Amino acid sequence: MAVIFFIVLNFVYCNLDDTTFGYGIIFKFRIPHLWNMQSVPIPLGFALLASFSFGMVAIALIEAFPSFFKTLEIRAKNKRIRQLEKELTLVRQILDTKDSKKEEPPVNL
Repeated sequence: MAVIFFIVLNFVYCNLDDTTFGYGIIFKFRIPHLWNMQSVPIPLGFALLASFSFGMVAIALIEAFPSFFKTLEIRAKNKRIRQLEKELTLVRQILDTKDSKKEEPPVNL
């Protein structure tokens, strides 16, 4: 995916000249009678590079989310396994103490 974006960006950069990349883009946001906002002029080349960079970071984050949730799931399962192992050792200790009491010969006085 990154290679495709790189090829497209490289194609744009190779086929456009400096005057095109220096063209100022103004972003406008308007709510009639309430709000009228516009940005300072941003060069087209900077906008292309910024969008490419933000896209690459976004793709990396989107790909990292499933592995993050898998590690959380594995940690929860490991915690549950440790709890069950503690319960098992406790039950074994209780059974061992009961068995040892049964095996002791009665004391005759």
